Amino acid sequence: MERKQHDGVKLVRGGSPDEWEDACAGFADATAFHRYDFLQSVAPSLHCQFIPLMVTFRKQVIGVAPLLVKRLGPFSSINWAPFPYLGPLVPPELIPATLSALSLEARRLRAVNHQQSFASLIPTDSASGFTCATDRTFVIPLDGRSDKDLLAAMSTSRRQQINRAIRHGFEVCTAEAGDFRLLELWLSRTFAAQGLRPEYQPGAFERICGALRDASASAHAVRLDGQAVAVEVSILNGRRAFGWLAAADPPHRTKYPHILLVWRRLQWARDRGAVDFDTVGAPHEGIAVYKKSFGAVERQYTVLKRQAAPHRFAISALSRLRAHYVGGASIRTSAAGDPG
Repeated sequence: MERKQHDGVKLVRGGSPDEWEDACAGFADATAFHRYDFLQSVAPSLHCQFIPLMVTFRKQVIGVAPLLVKRLGPFSSINWAPFPYLGPLVPPELIPATLSALSLEARRLRAVNHQQSFASLIPTDSASGFTCATDRTFVIPLDGRSDKDLLAAMSTSRRQQINRAIRHGFEVCTAEAGDFRLLELWLSRTFAAQGLRPEYQPGAFERICGALRDASASAHAVRLDGQAVAVEVSILNGRRAFGWLAAADPPHRTKYPHILLVWRRLQWARDRGAVDFDTVGAPHEGIAVYKKSFGAVERQYTVLKRQAAPHRFAISALSRLRAHYVGGASIRTSAAGDPG
């Protein structure tokens, strides 16, 4: 179904997963979080609907615009997701028109929160009507690097911690079903300590990993005497790898199983042909310092947000309810006065 049009740009409901992936393939900024199979499988776990919009210009497909829409009564939120880069992939010169078309779509969906983000920086004048912010992530180069090269890029303490974890008897292997449940448990405890609830439904991680095609998801667990003490999930997209989730059992962290897991993530991604590994975000300086200690370099990206004035939506909703109520009352009065 064709959506709104602006300056020749149209948003059209996407076709098959293969058509979506073909449209993404030409963009260097395409990420694991643009994958059709990832978005389709993650949406129910976030209580969202995935709307795959193809972006066309002069009747030609020129990109994609993924929407994760969460219903909030008569309203909705768009792309308010617990992972970054969820935004359109279009040629730079068509970003302004695409964002304008998406704003019209957001109005149609009565979105109170509307977010679009990019995996790199875009000009601020491309985003009229949005609040523009710069965020950062840290990326570890992998292309042409041997194990020795990767280790040399790390801090001395990180190399020592990897060796200590190996000497302690930790083993890295493929994650099993029970390991995903432990990952959920550890993450939920982390959220609870901050007064937050888990963002994903139980069982989401195993289901999503199972839904990704071409064995593009890596799920590793670190074990000690057969018991998982750390678990991670990474996703490959083309020649780029992304660290999605990771957690460790707190009592074992002093033995560095999570550091060993980072090392295994890098080896896996490099051996699958990835040229870099995106560690995905740095919400505060402590995490930034931690990620740089693995040889990661900072990259900045743009996040656009648009939040509707709550009072405007409240007044609009109240007007609709009043009209509905008055209309209903009028009908009931007429029916009651009808002598039949």
